[in-house]
Amino acid sequence: MSEKVSRLERLRSVREWLAWQLRRTDQTIAELERQEVMAARAARTLPPPPPGWKLAMQRAGGKATPDSVHASECSMAGKHTKPLTRDQALRALTEDDVAPCPYCRPDTDLGVL
Repeated sequence: MSEKVSRLERLRSVREWLAWQLRRTDQTIAELERQEVMAARAARTLPPPPPGWKLAMQRAGGKATPDSVHASECSMAGKHTKPLTRDQALRALTEDDVAPCPYCRPDTDLGVL
């Protein structure tokens, strides 16, 4: 009892399927374009994170004294550190004569030469 499907009917079925695929492709393209717009907008509106600094402390005789100023991501600071703002790091380098780290060079980022 199998009916023979005409060539015209088969082509109409293929056309319907292709139209469905085209709609899905258009939807995917629209979603990806929306994501790109949102990512570009976020990149424009979010300022880059401010660089941070830290003060390495040297322990001698139970007393902690400032040893050196480091960039926040520097691993040469050791265990005993104190976070610093930009102004505090500048003051430590210029007024308190704390040495800058020779590896991460926070004085260069802060404009102290």
